[in-house]
Amino acid sequence: MTPLLTVGLPVYNSADYLAECVESIKRQTLTEFVVLAVLDQPTDHSAELMRRHADSRFQIIENDKNIGLAATCNRMLQMCETDLLARMDADDVMHPERLAKQYAFMQGHPEIDVLGTYFDIMDETGAIKADPHPFCTTPDELREEFRIYVALHHPTLVYRVARLLELGGYPDSRVSEDSILWLKALAHNYKFANLPEVLLSYRVHRAQAMNRLREPSFLALEKAYATYGKQIWGDRAPDYICGATRLERLKRRMKRNITRLISR
Repeated sequence: MTPLLTVGLPVYNSADYLAECVESIKRQTLTEFVVLAVLDQPTDHSAELMRRHADSRFQIIENDKNIGLAATCNRMLQMCETDLLARMDADDVMHPERLAKQYAFMQGHPEIDVLGTYFDIMDETGAIKADPHPFCTTPDELREEFRIYVALHHPTLVYRVARLLELGGYPDSRVSEDSILWLKALAHNYKFANLPEVLLSYRVHRAQAMNRLREPSFLALEKAYATYGKQIWGDRAPDYICGATRLERLKRRMKRNITRLISR
């Protein structure tokens, strides 16, 4: 089998949900893929579960030490042997046609560098808790939408590996590494798109790193907007304050949310 694309699956302490994630990958209607499952030194029994549920399409790699998500994603980029890589998180669930639909779109739209999808939100039990947010879908719309918030959802993405390597891959950051990368990509005129279909269920649970690192993530993202905003939007760049107090950042986020509601 010649794989059409690669699924990049970082794994760290995901034992509660990993089996369901892996089985959703195996149920894809597009079957010509390989999975780079990179174990980032988990301390639970994720490694055992990974080996138990993987089939012959899975390449299980172990990091020598815990290096974090950004460095693990960069390792996957370097190891990837297909033109396209589909990101996946070990606590989420792919819908069966996800890879087939994203692969077909990328084949038909060579100008698109990064492609996301809509997603619904589920809780720890797998119950759907929120309707999908209607992201914009076209490159011009997404470029504009990024002025208000990051309009790509990392575990839904398929991207062209060579293009991300041209940017140097993911930044050396423990927070907001994907969002920083997309802003950098926009500054270099990369083109994004979203499929207006729910092709992934995103799990929200208490153990997620984003819940533990929310404030540092906001600060890192605001610094990225300050760094790349002028390059992307010129005088229309959002007026972010970096290094401001928590109260000032809260006021700014409230202002952005109000702007987002008015613009709908």
